[in-house]
Amino acid sequence: MENNPQKFGEWWKNGVIYQIFPRTFADANGDGSGDLQGIIQKLDYLNDGNIDSEESLHIDAIWLSPINKSPMYDNGYDISDYCQIDPVFGNIDDFETLIAEAHQRNIKVILDLVINHTSNKHPWFEESCGEKDNPKSDWYHWRNPNSEDDVPNNWLSYFGGTAWTYCETRQQYYHHTFDKRQPDLNWRNPEVKEAIYQMIRFWLDKGVDGFRLDASSVYSKDKDYRDNPLKAEVEDKEDFSSQHHLYDKDLPENHQIIKEIRAIIDEYDDRLLIGETFISSGLYESVMFRGVNNDELHLPFTFDFPFSPWYPGHLQKEIAKKELMTPDDAWSVYFLDNHDLSRHLSRWVDCSLCDNSVGIAKAAATILLTVKGTPVLYYGQEIGMVDHNNIPSHKLRDRATIAHEGESASRDKVRTPMQWDNSNHGGFSFGKDVEPWLPVNDNYQEVNVAAEFKDEGSILNFYQALIRVRKKSHVLQKGCWRTLIHYPYEHLAYVRETESDRVLVVINFSHEKELQVDEYIDWENWQVLLSTDYPTDLVMDLPKILKPFETSIYQKR
Repeated sequence: MENNPQKFGEWWKNGVIYQIFPRTFADANGDGSGDLQGIIQKLDYLNDGNIDSEESLHIDAIWLSPINKSPMYDNGYDISDYCQIDPVFGNIDDFETLIAEAHQRNIKVILDLVINHTSNKHPWFEESCGEKDNPKSDWYHWRNPNSEDDVPNNWLSYFGGTAWTYCETRQQYYHHTFDKRQPDLNWRNPEVKEAIYQMIRFWLDKGVDGFRLDASSVYSKDKDYRDNPLKAEVEDKEDFSSQHHLYDKDLPENHQIIKEIRAIIDEYDDRLLIGETFISSGLYESVMFRGVNNDELHLPFTFDFPFSPWYPGHLQKEIAKKELMTPDDAWSVYFLDNHDLSRHLSRWVDCSLCDNSVGIAKAAATILLTVKGTPVLYYGQEIGMVDHNNIPSHKLRDRATIAHEGESASRDKVRTPMQWDNSNHGGFSFGKDVEPWLPVNDNYQEVNVAAEFKDEGSILNFYQALIRVRKKSHVLQKGCWRTLIHYPYEHLAYVRETESDRVLVVINFSHEKELQVDEYIDWENWQVLLSTDYPTDLVMDLPKILKPFETSIYQKR
């Protein structure tokens, strides 16, 4: 194993990214809401700069969900001022301190960039709502009523129902891909582009290391606002999925916008551009978001992998698809959880093939951190946090989703406070007995950072060791991926390899099973890098029988 791995220029290719939902990560001022000072005070937990530290996770970058000024109807994804920090999180001085302190620890900082739409409380929209000849009249999508059925066309909101809302002042409709409080910007207007591009440079000049583009597939709209064709035999014509979205997403002009943003990013040294392509159809379409000359997104987020069931064949299929569809000069990205998805232990823990949540968590972590691509963790994933399904109705905060889809669709269950210790409310407000913005999960007394650091067999200590193994291994960062089982049923076995090195990953999804690999594997003389069942650094022949729910990583000697 290499103690001083080669540095690879583009930090995100061999780094680990950690997503933070700032409102519920750490509360420094004791008001019950997470803030920037709270993140600052927890930076050493994320990375204290010492790879051998026993109380640090050793991540390389933090991605912050929106911290811009906002009325918070959609918890920050409705921005009212792009260049201000919302007071709930602090101020611009706090942000500059965060940048400085993070960089001192070799932690990059990535911001969420919500530029498909603004809040309806943004001054741009408030001005645009005025008389039709106002300076920002064309900054949003305004259309006259259709003489036949009132709304301008049949476009639907992602939440369902019409994507048009009437403005009495202008006597016109405005378009919104999401909630009516989130009007879409008109990217065909060069003044809109210039304003957004100035804002991007503002944050890059502050030292931001990259952006994650929210809803990056829907910026551009058809200039003639033509109706989308309907899918055949659709029962609910108000559902977003009932149409072929030919004219309100994935237009060719959309790629030009991303290309222009990437060009700005490339003016600065070693910055990263990630994009959410969720509203696209899947992995195949996401390839286009890399750009013809790899000049759009560095890392396009797709949801095929996290949406896969906990079954070896499905997971391997998604990995193999990424391998086949990622160009040689591009790079993949993998994640299991985020601020919109049910946490993976809640999705998978009832699977009939696996009845061990700790084993599932360690196996999932191993896949995420040993496939070829950049891994993204979601806060609390490393301690085994699960969905909080018992939040009382009066404490729910996800107004945007609840208004359209009901309380059962609330994303609050995956955004609950980080569980730091077993003190009141999980230590979220640093021991202060303050009611947090969202209630902490009921299991916080057992599932928390402090307890798991003390438990040698915990999920957290496994994540920490796994990240350390990844950081010290050239082959796990850059090696090719190859499966050793063509039709996996109950276990995965694959290698990462270079011309001179080979690492084998074996994960058993069930009870005791025979290890089956192809004839090209030499069974003798392997060193254990990390295992749920064997001591680290043990040199051994590969076992013929896998132990129940075993996860092991070996390096060829």
